[in-house]
Amino acid sequence: MTDPDITNKLAVARTRLILDKPFLGALVLRLPLVVADSGWCKTATTDARKFYYNQDYIYALSIEETQFVLAKQALHCALSHFARRQHRIKHRWELACDYAVNPLLINDGLKPPPGMLVEESYTGMTAEEIYHYIDELDNDDL
Repeated sequence: MTDPDITNKLAVARTRLILDKPFLGALVLRLPLVVADSGWCKTATTDARKFYYNQDYIYALSIEETQFVLAKQALHCALSHFARRQHRIKHRWELACDYAVNPLLINDGLKPPPGMLVEESYTGMTAEEIYHYIDELDNDDL
């Protein structure tokens, strides 16, 4: 069951994105919001069709941080990160995609939640370029 406070926070964050960042807001509107089981979704994720979120994670975020999380997932979809993975190792590819997307959102003025992956040396690089720099044994959670 969805917590009404969480539903409201997500609605407010989406609305602010539409008003403040129309392109990102339009992308976010295309993803239905779905409560995810906390056993497999610790934060938020997408399958390019839906935005899945852990209620406890969203609850702990500010509205501004929630905007970042929504925009991040929508941008992964817009950049076709799922289709571009091809033969690459899934976890390593997901890290590369996050390293590519997060600086774009920060540079656009969005506030990242604590723990977002940012590496200055990757700024301006594509996920394909970043992928080769990530250690195959990197087991950090996304």
